[in-house]
Amino acid sequence: MTTRIYLLIKIFDKEEYADAFIQKGELFCKTLGDFKKSDEEDGRGDRFEAVTDWHQPDQIKLTITFKDKDGVEKTVPIEKLAGPLTIQNNGYDRLNIYCMYAVKAPEFEESYESEEERVAIVEKINRMLKEKSTLIDEVLSLGEFAVVVYQVEDFIGRVKKAAQEKNYACWNGLIGYYDPDTFHGSFKELETVFRKRNIYEHQNEYRFAFGSHEPEGKKVIHLGSLDGIAIKVPTREINEKIQLKLVE
Repeated sequence: MTTRIYLLIKIFDKEEYADAFIQKGELFCKTLGDFKKSDEEDGRGDRFEAVTDWHQPDQIKLTITFKDKDGVEKTVPIEKLAGPLTIQNNGYDRLNIYCMYAVKAPEFEESYESEEERVAIVEKINRMLKEKSTLIDEVLSLGEFAVVVYQVEDFIGRVKKAAQEKNYACWNGLIGYYDPDTFHGSFKELETVFRKRNIYEHQNEYRFAFGSHEPEGKKVIHLGSLDGIAIKVPTREINEKIQLKLVE
């Protein structure tokens, strides 16, 4: 099923950061390594960023090989692992990341044969849109100030253009979430940068990842004013002031 992104939202701790974002299009991009080291309590850090392999303990076999005092090589199985075996590619740590909350919903296509059915369909779609655009407390608590981007394609285009002008590689897309208790497998190449455990699923993250030949560290990218494609809103008022609705 195709998913459509209706809004992108960035939540800030300080109003000055929100102002810099909407007035100058300022993207402050930490490295993936920074997010791996950050405190997970605030919902932003994740030590399992860029996991390339996640293997359940009951689906793999590990052995340890050693030589005894007589120089004879011996192999012993390692059993009853405490948790999944994970592998991470630290080469991705230098990528710069910009994260946003995506208000998204499945594309809808409905048909009807009567006015009564049409009204019912519109009501159903609007209920779905309201549900999908309502931010939960865990997201609202990330900061007091938010900028809501309502011209999503325009915004993404500006990010790509700004990256190109700085000679940065740019990848972007929705984060896909997996269940760490049941998933067993691997992610290919940059796919790993866009996969996270489902304990973060409530964040509905849309991510930009930038690569450059500059020294590793935080980067700032400017898009120019976002006037006309975004608005600033107190975070706690988003659910009241921002509503998606099918106009008849």
